Amino acid sequence: MFQFNFNVNSEAETDPQTLGGEHGETVQVWLPAQKHEITHSHLLDPSDVIAEITLCKTKMKYLTMSSALKKLQEKETACNLSTVLDKHSDLVPAVYEGGLTIWECTWDLLNHLADMDIIFKNKRVLEIGCGAALPAIFCALHGAHITLQDYNEEVVNFVTIPNVALNLYNKTSRNASAKDEHLTESLSSKATFYSGDWAAVNQLLSSQCEYENEQTENIRKDADGEERKFDLILTSETIYNPSCHKKLLDLMTAHLKHDGLILLAAKTHYFGVGGGTQQFADLVKTQGQLDVHFITSNNSGVKREIIQMKFKN
Repeated sequence: MFQFNFNVNSEAETDPQTLGGEHGETVQVWLPAQKHEITHSHLLDPSDVIAEITLCKTKMKYLTMSSALKKLQEKETACNLSTVLDKHSDLVPAVYEGGLTIWECTWDLLNHLADMDIIFKNKRVLEIGCGAALPAIFCALHGAHITLQDYNEEVVNFVTIPNVALNLYNKTSRNASAKDEHLTESLSSKATFYSGDWAAVNQLLSSQCEYENEQTENIRKDADGEERKFDLILTSETIYNPSCHKKLLDLMTAHLKHDGLILLAAKTHYFGVGGGTQQFADLVKTQGQLDVHFITSNNSGVKREIIQMKFKN
């Protein structure tokens, strides 16, 4: 049986991301949104342990989670996650949202992408709750521009960006100059990175879209921001917390192109937490904007599914 190592009450007692509510209840304070720039420091060291996979002749590399964890524990910047890392917790609400683990449904989503007849070249792809970002990297290796979001900035800086650099730039810190002018230019043209809560990221993306549109000549203005929205939105193992379902759905519908596609890979039920695919699909149907199609990705143990969503005609 799959179950998160997850205890809301005990963590909330000492969690710096919670505050007392008006009537004494615990109120979670979610992290603000940030955009992250790529620097030379994101390149991996030759001593880092790298894993490789091949999917439909597409080779991908990624930093092993044990190696990423070691790097985090060695850095002072890991202080926000120090308690979580020490306790080996899978999840702590509003503090750490699981980005240091590659969960089962990530592999389901990768295999599904490889089986689909999609031309990724010049497509805009958003992966929400990306962690290692393997599904988005697969798209990027086939020509897509990818935008990546994870809740924790430590995950983005120590896992997501290094993995993207490893696959799309293919240099380590040893064989790349500290003043390599091509690093930022090369990767920024292929990938964009954000951290923070989904509601905050939604607002930041919308604000950036509005600003960029204001800077565009009137003849080229994109009234509804369609050009800056995404052809494909990917997410896996992100619906375990029912209280976050609405802001995830709001983020997806706000930034999906009219003819775009959402692929959400998840378990039918997350024991010990409460979320699941049917519960999320019910919210989607209640909102009434998207058509929903279920695809079973694994029937052994806890059933895993991929929810495919498009705007209704």
